[in-house]
Amino acid sequence: MQRLAGLNLTPRINAAGFDENPCTRSEVTLYKETMTLGPLDAEELEIFKAQFGALIAAPSSDERKIMLDRLSVYVIALRAIKHELNDVKFKGLNPEDTEIGFGLIRPMFLRAGAAATYLANWIVNLAVAGTWQNWFHQVGAPIPLPNSFGLVITHLKSLETPIPFMSECAFQVGRTGILIPFDVRMLQVGDTENGTSIIPIPSMIAKPNGSLFATAVADTAGIDNVALGGLVIGLGRTLRLNSATAIWP
Repeated sequence: MQRLAGLNLTPRINAAGFDENPCTRSEVTLYKETMTLGPLDAEELEIFKAQFGALIAAPSSDERKIMLDRLSVYVIALRAIKHELNDVKFKGLNPEDTEIGFGLIRPMFLRAGAAATYLANWIVNLAVAGTWQNWFHQVGAPIPLPNSFGLVITHLKSLETPIPFMSECAFQVGRTGILIPFDVRMLQVGDTENGTSIIPIPSMIAKPNGSLFATAVADTAGIDNVALGGLVIGLGRTLRLNSATAIWP
């Protein structure tokens, strides 16, 4: 947890004159999109440091290791989404309606299929071997995210036993039009320290009013159960909902 404790608000200027501190740098470019980062004050940073550790899994878990390794990405995502939400205060796990908070990604924050269809679980039907299937989408097109939350995605977790089916997936985030493919066959091996079906993927930030699209393919047809690993960051009135009907217009 030294990385978490080491977060601070002192700029870290490199030899080229750029600030490398995720807590203080002014912008970041990811997949050809430059994001402006909102400010964090000392209180907000301390809330993040105190509560991020409560969100991630047990000390021996592979997921915890991945999330700590991507700590700077989570800070940058928080600040990018905070900027899009008019820089209202970040209050962590228990925000008021008009404050910003965070939590683990739940299926209800994603959509698949018809315009009004949101997910109730992480099940994905990879019905035809070797054929790419739409995964997260709206009638085959990118999901337009509402103006109340964003997502930061860093890894995948398959809950299917004994062997997951997903072999590759591809994501398109934002307006760049770039579909980014990832080989995730190592989900099927589960040869990490704890034998879990989890794999890191390149970090992605989907901002409020942005978009997200994903497809997937399996070498062997089957129904998988693949969860997005990362955080949902948004307004308290959205994060506390138990039903997605109020999220999606």
